[in-house]
Amino acid sequence: MANILIIDDDQDFSRSFQRIIERIGHPCQIAHTIKDAFDQLQSMDCDLIFLDVNLPDGNGLAHIKQFQSFSSLPEVVILTGDGDSDGATLAIANGAWDYVGKPISLNNIMLILQRTIAYRASKEQNRGPRKVKRSAIIGESPAIMNCLEVMGKAAGSKANVIITGETGTGKELFARGIHENGATPGKLVVIDCTNLSTHLAESTLFGHTKGSFTSAHEARDGLFKLANNGTVFLDEIGELSLELQKSLLRVLQEHKFRPIGSEKEVSSNFRVIAATNRNLRLMVEQGLFRSDLYYRLNGHQIEIPPLRSRREDILLLAEYYTEKNCRESGITPKTLTPEFLNALHAYHWPGNVREFVNTMAVAIDNCQDEPSLYSHHLPVDVRISIARNSFRHNPDKEQPTLLEPGRIHGAIPLPFSPGDELPPLREVREIVVGQLENTYMRQLLELCANDVPTACECSGLSRARLYELLKKHSIRLK
Repeated sequence: MANILIIDDDQDFSRSFQRIIERIGHPCQIAHTIKDAFDQLQSMDCDLIFLDVNLPDGNGLAHIKQFQSFSSLPEVVILTGDGDSDGATLAIANGAWDYVGKPISLNNIMLILQRTIAYRASKEQNRGPRKVKRSAIIGESPAIMNCLEVMGKAAGSKANVIITGETGTGKELFARGIHENGATPGKLVVIDCTNLSTHLAESTLFGHTKGSFTSAHEARDGLFKLANNGTVFLDEIGELSLELQKSLLRVLQEHKFRPIGSEKEVSSNFRVIAATNRNLRLMVEQGLFRSDLYYRLNGHQIEIPPLRSRREDILLLAEYYTEKNCRESGITPKTLTPEFLNALHAYHWPGNVREFVNTMAVAIDNCQDEPSLYSHHLPVDVRISIARNSFRHNPDKEQPTLLEPGRIHGAIPLPFSPGDELPPLREVREIVVGQLENTYMRQLLELCANDVPTACECSGLSRARLYELLKKHSIRLK
């Protein structure tokens, strides 16, 4: 027996669907909005969610991971009346169990329930926690626990791994975790692809013999040789040129390479972990990343969530780095006040855990001999951002704006000239807001590399509203 939640704003459909599921023998509840669903899940041990796409307070596809993060870790089936291939791709990529169109047959409902129940029973039976060495990976949120679970599986495998996530989320920490929990006796060799220049790459990666070029005063092993019986970590592999991607592909296929100036090939036994903050699949479609290299690398996948998506870990992170910094500096441990913790939770953390670590170090430096940490100990730019965000989201209130001298002649000029007859305020507001929206949407797409889910997350817009604004300003996704 499974506990089911239907999230659909069509009341007739949801009630009919509920009666079918209850006749099959499963308890079933209904929510008509995303907010209502969140409220019910707080006290519900849910196994399976049937989630509609177009809901009154948002797009269901954008909330899949939030629903999956509740304590019972429910499976999610997307149920939609106007499905398409893009929606199916987005749903599966975000972890949905299935993507089903309306109307749904009784046989299909029963099949989904049978498979889901069997899968969850199998998962629960084999959940026995694999003890992994965490190193400095801090957090107990469902998102981080899922990452640790995949890390444990990858550590026990010889398959390659791709780790994705925004800058500063801790991709190298997870790479080290995979290596340290694995059975390979060799070392972890880190290759920073952002600093790998084309003319020095072959020497750096494959090594060279003495005298093979002007500055080769002695023979030197390359990084792939040093990684024998160990792990190669290709950090930010999305920055690698197509020419170097071609050279890398053969090494990954054959595990053999020829040092510069040598007539003999050298073998090295290594496994590969690659990390990137870019969308490699999209880069493949755009011709910026070799598809054969992508499929060679694409074994286990770990997507590390940004810190703003796992705020429940902020307390643990704050406690850990407070103790660590105080211990290393030889000072008395500090107390974390509720006001300080509230400020940490209110900040957006665009630099993720890396920014958090630096922020805690500065806060403790500012605290000096004081016994407790308060929000005024935080760096000034963090405090300013928190203050600004606390007043930003009120569309019904006209916010005061402090303009610097000359700002009115900047990128978004005022639609009238000093001394001329003033147009009505409503007309001015519509023009300025339209100009601001246009500029914002173009910069948003540039910042997010035209990735719609990322743009929605950064801007706080629903997918439907995002497309509405793009259409309004005649902006096309590239």
